[in-house]
Amino acid sequence: MQTKKPALTDTALLFYLLGESGEDRMKGTVRVKEKCPNCGLAFEHVKKLGYVCRSCKTTPKKYYLDLNWNGKRIRLFCDKTGQALDSYQRALNLQATIQHEIDSHTFDSSRYVKAELVKFWASTLLDRFLEVKLQVVAPSYKNDYRRYITSHKDFFKTADVRELRKIDIVNYAQTLQQKNLSGKTIKNIVDNFKTFLSWLKNDLEILQVVPPFPKIETQPYAFTWLESGDQIHALSLVEERDRDIVAFLMLHGCRPGEARALKVKDIDIKRQTITISSTFSGNVIRNRRKGRGARPSIVPIHPEMVDFFIERCNNHPEAFIFINHRTGGHYASRSFLRIWERARAKGGLPESLRLYDATRHSVGSQLANQNVSSFIISKILGHSSVKMTERYMHENIDGLRSGIDKITLKDNIREIGTVTKTVTKASPSRK
Repeated sequence: MQTKKPALTDTALLFYLLGESGEDRMKGTVRVKEKCPNCGLAFEHVKKLGYVCRSCKTTPKKYYLDLNWNGKRIRLFCDKTGQALDSYQRALNLQATIQHEIDSHTFDSSRYVKAELVKFWASTLLDRFLEVKLQVVAPSYKNDYRRYITSHKDFFKTADVRELRKIDIVNYAQTLQQKNLSGKTIKNIVDNFKTFLSWLKNDLEILQVVPPFPKIETQPYAFTWLESGDQIHALSLVEERDRDIVAFLMLHGCRPGEARALKVKDIDIKRQTITISSTFSGNVIRNRRKGRGARPSIVPIHPEMVDFFIERCNNHPEAFIFINHRTGGHYASRSFLRIWERARAKGGLPESLRLYDATRHSVGSQLANQNVSSFIISKILGHSSVKMTERYMHENIDGLRSGIDKITLKDNIREIGTVTKTVTKASPSRK
């Protein structure tokens, strides 16, 4: 009967491979710089066991791999993750890994030399990414960008971006879910990290491909909107000197930042049109509309505001259309929001009802419920695609009712009873 030989453990197998014949073929040697902290003597290398001071029985705290490769001497003090070689076993593991990479012609010293490795750390490159993006993103979005980058750095830290795989992204998303963040917030954070990796690929050419990203489930965006009569009531709650700009938003559906940025030069009284080409982001005016690649949008002046624009357009072309009479200048971001907050409190309206809901969302929803085409609504609201407009296609109960009222059973009740009776008589009896 044959006795089954015990299987080698991972450690034993490693030491076996690093025996006499194994070490001869290795391209590097594990070494130490430090000396025994007790006696000051050099540590002695005991084969397969490591370095030790025979008299004090102490071992080193730091190791390095002395490597000769392609005629160059390379000393490695950490692995790919930046982890210091703080044990003989860790140094041996690195030695075996490098030998395998050399044999398979995949070895790249920059992935191990710390001075080079730092260049590819996620934290290092995320700082560069943030510096670049803060120069081009909208001012109102900068704080979000900073939060996203901080989140990325907290998770990926010194990970080599060249080594990132789909599983790393999945683990990141799962970590975010454990923080009880909303699906939308998680999606924004993960999408931002995807933008970062795309920047590494397209701009810095560090990555050859961006790893696949998991799909983040989000709840459909639900917003509040007002019927016309409720809008009129809400407008009556606004102080009279501020009603012009709020009425403009309720009739034209543009974004508050775009209304605040409107100037006399943007109004064509003859053609009765408005060109929306600028917006405020926070309190910084930008000569472009919100959205990637958004083009200027031309919309008609609502008939109820033609006289207002005729009066305002007697000013200098660079003058703002809507003036905050408290300051004599344009409406600032925070002071403009306070106008709506005061009106909402005065009328006892719910705090969840935002100015955006009472204006832009209400315009889109009302037009959709009056069967205006998605294409026309998208042009009025300045959407870059009709898909964005589909959010306003709510269930129009009145429209559904008018549709379902077109069918009836009243005139068919008698025939249904007759048919049923006839079929019953014609059925053969069962014995």
